[in-house]
Amino acid sequence: MIFILFILGLLVAAIVLGLVFAPMLIDQQAIVALAQEQVRKATGGELTVEGDIELSLLPSVVLVLDQATIDLPPQGEEGSRVLARIDDIDIGLSLLGAIRGDDSLGDIKLEGAEVQLFDSAGGVTTTLTVPTMTVTSLNLSDQPIGLDGAVIITVPESDQTIEITLAGRVRAPSNLARLNVDAMDVVIEGALTDTVSAGLTGQILLSPMDADLDLTVTTPGGVIEADLLYQVSNSPQIDMAFRSEQLNLDLIQPAGSSAAPSQSQTEVANETPPANVPPVPVPVGPLRDLDLQLSVDAASLITAGQEISNAQVLFRVVGGISDMKYLRGVLHQGQLDTQMQIDARKPEIKVTLEGGMKGVELNSLLTSFSSPNVAAGRVDMRWDIDTKGVTPQDLQLGLDGELLMNGLAVEVTALGVQGLLCQAAAQLQQKSLSKPMPTTTPINKLELRVDLGDGLATVSNLKLASPGVELAGKASLGLSDSVLKARVAATLGEELENIDPACALNQRYKNVEWPVTCLGKLGEDPKNWCQVDVEAIASQLLENEAKSRLQKEADKLGREAGGFIKKLFGD
Repeated sequence: MIFILFILGLLVAAIVLGLVFAPMLIDQQAIVALAQEQVRKATGGELTVEGDIELSLLPSVVLVLDQATIDLPPQGEEGSRVLARIDDIDIGLSLLGAIRGDDSLGDIKLEGAEVQLFDSAGGVTTTLTVPTMTVTSLNLSDQPIGLDGAVIITVPESDQTIEITLAGRVRAPSNLARLNVDAMDVVIEGALTDTVSAGLTGQILLSPMDADLDLTVTTPGGVIEADLLYQVSNSPQIDMAFRSEQLNLDLIQPAGSSAAPSQSQTEVANETPPANVPPVPVPVGPLRDLDLQLSVDAASLITAGQEISNAQVLFRVVGGISDMKYLRGVLHQGQLDTQMQIDARKPEIKVTLEGGMKGVELNSLLTSFSSPNVAAGRVDMRWDIDTKGVTPQDLQLGLDGELLMNGLAVEVTALGVQGLLCQAAAQLQQKSLSKPMPTTTPINKLELRVDLGDGLATVSNLKLASPGVELAGKASLGLSDSVLKARVAATLGEELENIDPACALNQRYKNVEWPVTCLGKLGEDPKNWCQVDVEAIASQLLENEAKSRLQKEADKLGREAGGFIKKLFGD
């Protein structure tokens, strides 16, 4: 028995010594040549190893390649050339595991890899840096494979870098027909102003490319539950469905964005860019290449400073045209239903917008534009607007179309037109007021048509009716500076006397138009915007009195001429 054990010990020792010294007898270049042939057959690319080659067999089979380069030609019509330079590749195979028949084949570790993607002209479009990437328990038996690493993306002619770290488990069968993502945690730094993290599960079919994934994405603007379907041979290629309790799009800003998320949309719109900074084009480039359908269902959706409750959105992007089929929800207590289309096929993009809101509460709407306590009541609105341009400023100043607004029982809470005119009437007639003046203006019926064009929102035929006062005139709002200008003529009625007896007009003032001029800026206190043009009223009075005297003289001359004729010809 001892002799048998001795023989077995010698046999084991011989095997171990053989495994240790075997790498000295193996042609390592032959191994590289075999790997090169496999890469060439599978991808048409070239594998080059410029550094050292190390091979060991214990405690596991490990092949180490230094300074390796893989150059892959474009894969398909829309593919791009890929050039990868890798400092170290450690390819490990568990020999004992293979002898035991374990599913685990080994580990692969990459360090110091740089991957460049090229366009059709040979220019570098994207550079990927892989500091480290580890694949553990590699197998083709549909068992979990660990994946852990980081990727840094750099875009040429830009200082922006995006760092992606990932950790998770995937599975693949022996025919490599699919890849199951059991769990994958992804963290993205540098794409937005704050960190984005995501967890995903699902399945990816490799030929043709087809992915069905479930994602939970945490963004600066909220948490999104999403379904992602990618089908390379279908249209839409990308079909996404978002669900969120609260999604603030204003907080989802690209990294390096000049507008801080805490700024309101009114503050950002009123900022004047430095004179030496050229206008920045609207970033619509990605729209030209996307084939996408996106639906959004959010309990609260915030965009451009406006909160839409129970929001439902459906987007379709294809061929450079982004078509928002609908945006529905509750906005400022009114029902919103609107559509928008963006044509980005040319550098000068075109935008059309049409739709409306019913039952909008005015104070809520104006408060969102930093003008609270200006007006109250409910109105219905309709719009049909288009614009075109290259920069956001172009699109703003190029607005063209119309906005219709109508409502009942509306009240201007920032200004008492009746009180303003009553004070002017008492002053001109040298009377004293005995009662407090109204500080608001009730509007019996509101009907407005706002024309957009030439950088202005203009109301050419402004007509407002309030008890004792009728207003008619013109108003305009600058789209770039938010400056409001208005000039209206007021006609005073007998109901004004109910406010204060001193407001009653004598006959001299009844046929006079009472001009009111307004000048102010949205966001500022509107109480001092408007005033009565007393000088114009005085001018009318002088003109009317001059006409009255002339008429009296004419009547007198007429009477004298008539008497002379009677005397001349008799009765």
